[in-house]
Amino acid sequence: MSSNAATDLTTLESYPQRYFEAWSQRDIDVALDVISPQVDWRDPSLPAPITDHEGARDFFVSAWQGFPDLKFEAIGTPIVDVARRRVTHEWRMIGTHTGEGFPPGVPPTGKPFDIPGADIWEVDEHGRAVSVRAYWDVATLMRQLGLI
Repeated sequence: MSSNAATDLTTLESYPQRYFEAWSQRDIDVALDVISPQVDWRDPSLPAPITDHEGARDFFVSAWQGFPDLKFEAIGTPIVDVARRRVTHEWRMIGTHTGEGFPPGVPPTGKPFDIPGADIWEVDEHGRAVSVRAYWDVATLMRQLGLI
């Protein structure tokens, strides 16, 4: 394996943990450091893809407001495609709906949630996601929050 391939593998293997930590802490600069300034971020809870840091900032902040204890826990180990600079990891999203902001217009229910999902990221040479594809069931979250 060439040193560039080894570096890429290390960067890709470490990306999910950096991403999960970005969500679990509450510093927007740290969070934005794992996302490219131009990104194609698709999440089933979003009405449209996020395309830039402004959209990413809004998503992080509204999620943190709605779920102040939000965290992600990795399940297993990442699956890495070095040639395409892609990495996939399964996770659990855990928290309690105690704040305003997310879902938009919904008062806090005070209920906990524990949602399984997975993300696929395409990561640039700077270790930032240029593409995020989140796969999880919003209806499961709504049921756990008592909203449906």
